[in-house]
Amino acid sequence: MSKKSRVNPIAAEKLISLDGIIEILDNPKKLFWLNFKAGFIRGFAGILGAALAIIIIGFLVARLGGVPLIGDIINQIGDAVKPAN
Repeated sequence: MSKKSRVNPIAAEKLISLDGIIEILDNPKKLFWLNFKAGFIRGFAGILGAALAIIIIGFLVARLGGVPLIGDIINQIGDAVKPAN
């Protein structure tokens, strides 16, 4: 077994000890900020992923020449909302 693959049992015990979990649960401020930061990161990642998916789908639709049935409906809506100049 190489030195890199060995896990320090003391560090692993500290990492998964119940003392750290109990400390967070006993302190409402710490628990709030931990959950707030985790929720913010999850929300940001979700928005970023959705935006990336929409960009990729839009690029593919543009490269393939549009969507036949939906494209006509969108053009009609666009014509209906154009200002009358």
